[in-house]
Amino acid sequence: MLDGAPPYVPEIVHFVYGGERAFSGPDFHGSGVGGTEAGVVVLAEAMARRGMRVTVFTPVQAPTLFRGVLYAPTAAGTGETADLLIVVKQWPEPAGARRATRTLLWLTDVHVPDHARLRGALSRVDGVLWLSPYQQRRVGAAVREAGLARSVVIGEPVDLDDYRDTPAERGPLMIFCSIPERGLVDLARWMPAIFRRVPTARLVVTSDYTLWGKPGARAAFARYLGDDPRVTYAGHVTRGELVRWQRQARVMAYPCRFPEGFCISAAECMAAGAVPVTTDDFALRTTVGDGGILIRGGPHRRLTRMVYGWRFVRAVTRLLQDDAHWARLSAVAQRRARDTFAPDVVTDRVLEFAGTLTQCGATGTAGLGKPE
Repeated sequence: MLDGAPPYVPEIVHFVYGGERAFSGPDFHGSGVGGTEAGVVVLAEAMARRGMRVTVFTPVQAPTLFRGVLYAPTAAGTGETADLLIVVKQWPEPAGARRATRTLLWLTDVHVPDHARLRGALSRVDGVLWLSPYQQRRVGAAVREAGLARSVVIGEPVDLDDYRDTPAERGPLMIFCSIPERGLVDLARWMPAIFRRVPTARLVVTSDYTLWGKPGARAAFARYLGDDPRVTYAGHVTRGELVRWQRQARVMAYPCRFPEGFCISAAECMAAGAVPVTTDDFALRTTVGDGGILIRGGPHRRLTRMVYGWRFVRAVTRLLQDDAHWARLSAVAQRRARDTFAPDVVTDRVLEFAGTLTQCGATGTAGLGKPE
């Protein structure tokens, strides 16, 4: 906002989700959802707590009101003009008829599967929301080619209410809670070395592909970990179960080989006090920052894989064995999560950015102007 300008506080906020999976607030808090969907729910609830009238349009079959947020079918109309319209992921065709005075596109992927569709979406919006500087660099060229100059990195909000009063003492438990193909095979390669150094260590693996309506592939990935009783392959768990595992773990063991655009798993583990040990690359550099241990190289780089593995094992085992070291880094991780990814912090970033955009009238298709 310009100096002296009043804060921008929209009365009516609409989210339009451009993915295929139906979800609502009860799904996030119950069975669990993917990272993009989680971000929508947590941000929508934060806005509703401030008194905004929030509707999230997703492929649900019937409207649901939960924690002050209305979840409605994507094609449904409310007959009202939104003060702020946030299109998530990509622009679904039903969103084209909506009316808003300010329209933002929240991009949540690190690739552009359909450049023509993205250009069409960018022609309808006033600005773009990014998850991370890495994502902005990776996808930003497509946005600049469309002539859209206004964008801001907002990160993704974490539901910090789930992580209050985290335990100060924990056993030598590690958690892997990202998508299996993003590093589980590499972790399995180094688990014997970790177990040799810390025989009492345990590992729990959560998440699979059922979050996105696909087969879980549990058997395919579980075989890499063998039959060691110290390993629990939990797969897809409920939100409550995931939070309990995160709060019990000392370490998020994540030798990432995937170009993460944010990594909500790392942000949540930091909030829980489980210190991420992961790759010094992708968006992990800014999501984790000083809230974890970033290892140079990576399992995806053939020339550095051996050194990376040695450093990874050393970092993980020290956190499992050295109580003072873990307690110090855990406190930093939790503070970083609160200061950077609290729902109100992310909400402020969105509203401050939206407040700088020239109102586009009630068409949802206005061009950009100078900040108000």
